[in-house]
Amino acid sequence: MLSAVYYLIQHNTTYSSISNPYFILSMRITTYLIFLFNLVMANGSSVELPIGLTDDEIARLGEIYLMGRDTDPPPSPVRNIAEYERMQGVLIRYPFGISTDIISEISQDLIVYCLVSSNQQNNANSVLENSGVNMENIDFVIGPTDSYWTRDYGPWWIVDGNSNISIADFTYNRPRQNDNEAPLKMSNHLDVPYYATDLIHAGGNYMTDGLGIAASSDLVYEENLISEHDVDSLMQSYYGIDTYHVVEDPNNTYIDHIDCWGKYLSPTKVLIREVPETHPQYDEIEEAASYFSSAMNAWGEPWQLFRVWTPNNQPYTNSLIINEKILVPIMGGSWDDEAIAAYENAMPGYEILGFTGSWESTDALHCRIKGIPDLEMLQIFHNPLNNGTEPVNSEYLLDVVVDDLSGMGTISDSVKVFWRELGSEQWESRQLYPSDIPENMDSWLGGIPALVDTGIIQYYIQAADYSGRKEKSPLAGWYSFLASPTDACLSWSVGDMDNSGELNVIDLLLLSDMTNDMDIGMCSQSISDINSDGETSLLDIQFLINIIMNS
Repeated sequence: MLSAVYYLIQHNTTYSSISNPYFILSMRITTYLIFLFNLVMANGSSVELPIGLTDDEIARLGEIYLMGRDTDPPPSPVRNIAEYERMQGVLIRYPFGISTDIISEISQDLIVYCLVSSNQQNNANSVLENSGVNMENIDFVIGPTDSYWTRDYGPWWIVDGNSNISIADFTYNRPRQNDNEAPLKMSNHLDVPYYATDLIHAGGNYMTDGLGIAASSDLVYEENLISEHDVDSLMQSYYGIDTYHVVEDPNNTYIDHIDCWGKYLSPTKVLIREVPETHPQYDEIEEAASYFSSAMNAWGEPWQLFRVWTPNNQPYTNSLIINEKILVPIMGGSWDDEAIAAYENAMPGYEILGFTGSWESTDALHCRIKGIPDLEMLQIFHNPLNNGTEPVNSEYLLDVVVDDLSGMGTISDSVKVFWRELGSEQWESRQLYPSDIPENMDSWLGGIPALVDTGIIQYYIQAADYSGRKEKSPLAGWYSFLASPTDACLSWSVGDMDNSGELNVIDLLLLSDMTNDMDIGMCSQSISDINSDGETSLLDIQFLINIIMNS
């Protein structure tokens, strides 16, 4: 009943028997006093709240509608920063929800911003000092909190229309005023612009690609007392989200957070959990995987789908991408190694680190840490080349956008592509050049020299600016694509490995060498797949034998 009264007050609605304006005014005052009382009690409480709602909080859900702030939207265009972009630090809270081993790992490279009450700062400092943490990278943010789920209540970051990295706040979907204050505290602490919408949300139920696409479970529609269209409109105005995937939660758990089953790994890759067919949610999870794999990314191409095996509801998707590292929650069980391998396959070149903790299927590492972006990051945007890319004028063409938020300017001769063929340890490089079209001043063009034969090329983009930043795309590892060859091999016949004009025993010997991973020279990849099954194997040797005998 109390929640219903809050609803009525928030929306100026009354029951037919409650129409007296003095009654409404008194109810507003009473509600506000209750809200203040609960806030004071929360400030003085040392009880650790759960990730879900307590019975007391369920009775006080209406307080959420009094916690919100509402500013004008940020100047457009707005871009919501993704988790896998360059971070200068992370946000955690004391008492900790993660091990000091995790904090120590992060502190070696990044600033750890730690929310802590003034009367607990000395304790927090002592614990960290005694745990081998790099104290030079610890930055305490003073103020009370209610819980350690900084992912859920921490700040969401945007690049606004003035090229400023700013906070675009929302209302935390828990009646926890101290936690809800965290984004404003970080805005003041870091001296960054602050915007807010009173949209009710939680960071664990949100992921964005950094290019105008985002996803959540339909909890976001259920918790807001406005239409779905209005929710989508607020997401566009405050976060620049043009495509918002809002789906049913396939896990069917109490929390309905998307990070319990899915994760954007890059602007072109998405990870979805996988379970055995006997799992009660198998059909729903497969439906979610099919949905995301068939959706289009920001470049109008299907997402590349990756899976991680979670037969016993392990929280492997609840990982944290933090620059060149990925921290994965592991359970000390037999499936941990396979989970690590799944990330290594999806994100080649990244350092994959497993950490144990008090993890649950609905609450793990990602829930308890929030990234803080490099406030003057050097942005590189690039649509990776696809398998089967063909050369144009003997090059695989590249189009890259480089934008330095420092405002210091990009160093022109620093924008380069580095590439190598699969199996080579030597990287070659070539400079990219700025576009001569005035409207595309941040675009850089160039190419990778074409291969004479079909092959796999690995590559990355690198740039630097006058602030001293040097950046890569991707941040770690490389892009990879199957490159189509030039026309040099078109005149070669399939199976004629030495281009002699006839098929004979020599071709069989050369094909045999090739199946044993020996390099036999130019055009071999183009003509070795005799049975056209997409690979060179013993079956191709058998096919070639039959062709030679029948001829």
